[in-house]
Amino acid sequence: MSETLRQLRARVKREAPYVGIQPYSHNIIRLTLAQIEKDHGRAAANKTVRDFHLAAKGFNEEPERD
Repeated sequence: MSETLRQLRARVKREAPYVGIQPYSHNIIRLTLAQIEKDHGRAAANKTVRDFHLAAKGFNEEPERD
């Protein structure tokens, strides 16, 4: 069973403060963003990057397909 968007975003929110501090936070966020994109679309993944200010932590928004 796949996780809901709310659950995935909660994981990102939980890990975001620890990027660069705890060894696997960056990897967890990267994998979670990929899962959000797969299950809920690229727009949802990009919104997560914006909402949690992940660009400042080295994550990028991806161009949305037409």
